[in-house]
Amino acid sequence: MGAQHLTQQEKGKLYEDMLRRYQQLQEQVRQIKSKSFEVSDEDQRQINTIETTMKKLYNDTQKLF
Repeated sequence: MGAQHLTQQEKGKLYEDMLRRYQQLQEQVRQIKSKSFEVSDEDQRQINTIETTMKKLYNDTQKLF
């Protein structure tokens, strides 16, 4: 990512953007889970994919600082 070459202000902006995307992904998972009492296999696959993206995003935020 080259975070070591970014200013603190640029890192802050990136962090805010990553946090916003993370929260959007959390909302997607919440919406999928709220559709029905039991999560279907397809829904669970979709949740797993979203959660993998969330983990990567979280790890990327840790590299900023």
